[in-house]
Amino acid sequence: MSAAPLVLYGASGYAIATADVFESWVPEPLARVIAYIDDVRGDDGSSIAGAPIISFETWKSTYRDIPMFVTIGNPASRRKLVERVRAAGGRFASFYRIAGNVARDIVVGEGTMILAYANVGAGTTLGNHVHVMPLASIDASCTVGDFTTFCPMSAVSGRVVIEEGVFVGVGARIVNQTDELMTIGAGATIAAGAVVLRSVLPGETLVGNPATDFRSLAKQRFA
Repeated sequence: MSAAPLVLYGASGYAIATADVFESWVPEPLARVIAYIDDVRGDDGSSIAGAPIISFETWKSTYRDIPMFVTIGNPASRRKLVERVRAAGGRFASFYRIAGNVARDIVVGEGTMILAYANVGAGTTLGNHVHVMPLASIDASCTVGDFTTFCPMSAVSGRVVIEEGVFVGVGARIVNQTDELMTIGAGATIAAGAVVLRSVLPGETLVGNPATDFRSLAKQRFA
């Protein structure tokens, strides 16, 4: 059975790596990328592995009926492109398989991907356009808001609510040490390698171990 065609919004290294994962998934591919959208290089005649790099206008006229996936890591930028595609009448695909370390009872939204070797625990809900990259781990009974990104080797313990548009960097850890729900506020950024042991306010940027708000840390250093 041939893999379903797919258009990727993005033509950077992230898009190329994502296409490779989708097309080489074992035991069978998740999708076959037939075009890449790039707002700068589109329609200049270039291609990636034989798939043309096209403009948004060409996508609208020729590829709009093909499912789309947005390959942008930054949550805010991903949201803008999703809204643009949706306004133009596009539709989105989700990519994951319930197997191995991905629990059977998870809920997964539109445009969300869970890549190989990631862990998603029982009772967890992932919103729309969430990116869970390889070796990321989300434990049981978590709720993840739309447009959140989990970079490789990041980890979230159980009973954590992650609101919309959160970015969790490479190797970051979010650890709930209580019996209560822990909340990571909308738009927060957890820097690479940070270890978060408390709830996080919307828009905060946390760095270090234990994680500290970046603005507070900067004030202390330059006071």
